[in-house]
This record gives sequence, C-alpha cells and structure tokens, in this order.
Amino acid sequence: MNLPLLIIVAFVLGFVAAIPIGGSQIEVAKRALNGHLRAALLVAAGSVSSDMIVGFVSFFGIAPFLSRPSVTVWFFMGGGLLLLALAILTFKESAKPQHLDFNHALLRRGRLSYVTGFSLAFTSPPMIFVWLVGKGIAEKLGVVRTFDSKASVIFVLAGSLGLVSYLMGLALFLNRVKHFFPVRVLRRIYFWLGLGLVGLSLIFVFESLKIWFQWGKP
Repeated sequence: MNLPLLIIVAFVLGFVAAIPIGGSQIEVAKRALNGHLRAALLVAAGSVSSDMIVGFVSFFGIAPFLSRPSVTVWFFMGGGLLLLALAILTFKESAKPQHLDFNHALLRRGRLSYVTGFSLAFTSPPMIFVWLVGKGIAEKLGVVRTFDSKASVIFVLAGSLGLVSYLMGLALFLNRVKHFFPVRVLRRIYFWLGLGLVGLSLIFVFESLKIWFQWGKP
C-alpha cells in the first residue's frame, strides 16, 4: 500500500465528489451569503459527518443492506421531503418585499445547521455508491491491492477531509464576497437556490417512486 498516494487519491476524490450542486451545498451557500459563516461551516460539518458514517458503512459490509430497494425507497422519499421543506423556507426569504432577514433564527442556529447538513447527506443513498466507486478507482490505479481495515479507515478519513475542504472553502468564499451583492441580487440568488432545492426534491421523489413501482411496496 502506497500510503501517501492513497491519502492524496482519497482526498482528491472526496473533493471532486462534493462539487456537484446538492442540498448541502445550497444550504451552505444560503447561510454564507446571509453572513452566518459559523452556521454554514456547521452545515458542512454535519454533511461530512454523515458522509463519513456512510463511508465506513460502505467499506465494512453494511452497504448491501442500505442499498436494498425496500430501504432505499424511504431514504429517497425522506430526502425529497426534507429538500422540499427547505425550498419552501428559501422561497419565503426570497419573497420578502423589502429585504432578506439576515438574522433569521433558522439560518443562524448552529445546532439546527449541523442537523440540516447531517440529514441532507444521510438521506442521499447515492453517497454509498460514490464511496464504492472511489474504492474501485483506487484499486484500478494500483494505489492499494486490497482494502484491509487500515486502508479502508485511511481512505474514508482522507476522502471525508476532501469533502469538507470543498464545502468549507465554498462557505468561506461566499461569505467573503457577499458584500459585493446588492440585496435585490441576494433575493434573486435565494429564489434560484429555492428552485434548485425543488429540482433536487423532485429527483429524489421520482427515484423513490421509480424504485417503489419497480420492486413493489416494501
């Protein structure tokens, strides 16, 4: 096992896996643009905590259970409903006639932000497959021949570091540039973030229904 190369590969794969827009990224952006940097960082921390748990689950043999249709359908449905609830809150903020509520309690609460990030990531079954794909890539690159316990733990930790580095970097960047956006622009950004959440919600619900009708009622 090439330890330094394993860490680098896992970190890069984790960083890249965090780039596509998802619920956690949108919630990080909302808080960072609203000036709640601590809350945005806690969303990122909650998200990576969940992803790390899923990573260990994937590498240590419980993934087949979580990938069963009878389980996956409820994960997708739960994620879709959570995203829809967050979309409604986002639209309410974007519709304010005068300004955004920069001290909105739901956005600045640290504990709630952590739980939001954790829940959004945990209700996303594809993360299991992301970890398994990453494992396959590492094996094909010849970084490690067999993922024993040590290699698995190192891979998950380094990959999680890559995930959280992107999310926290996003939070820091958006929080730093928020002053360049007039309030009307922030309202438009909120509106489009809300649409993004609705779109993700529909994808989750669609996947849930597709699995439901394909495999029958769990």
